[in-house]
Amino acid sequence: MAKGRKTIPSKIIELRGGTTHTHRPPRNDEPEPPERMPSCPRHLDKEARKEWRRTAKILKQIGLLTELDRAVLTGYCQSWSEYVSATLEAQRMGSVYKKSDGTPGINPYVRLAREAYDRMMKAAVLLGLSPSSRAGLKVEKPKPQSKAAAFRERKKGGVK
Repeated sequence: MAKGRKTIPSKIIELRGGTTHTHRPPRNDEPEPPERMPSCPRHLDKEARKEWRRTAKILKQIGLLTELDRAVLTGYCQSWSEYVSATLEAQRMGSVYKKSDGTPGINPYVRLAREAYDRMMKAAVLLGLSPSSRAGLKVEKPKPQSKAAAFRERKKGGVK
């Protein structure tokens, strides 16, 4: 395993301006999984599924979502759900509580929210969901599709 900087995927290099930006030759041997919306795992709860639909739609629109990203997106959405749940509980109970010996203690839900947030942000960076991870990306805006092209795509089984 090579040490040093992590290899940046070609798709990200392309969105940052291509090899003229990196001054390195293109990597033509990198695998290119099809840009396809992965299915939402059934085990995700309501909040996680809601975040899945919101996030996956955006990632697909900019061409950064493939079937291989399912596990990372699942982890992100599950962590989001845990963060929301723990945050609501911490707000309900308060950040500090009185222990049995009378001394103040930090609500365990505050720690759970912090841990879920940390996991969520690690996955967010991998998916390009944080401002810093997408700072250099240049995404071309899609051209409006004609009514005839939209009709043909629907007939092929595509999604508008």
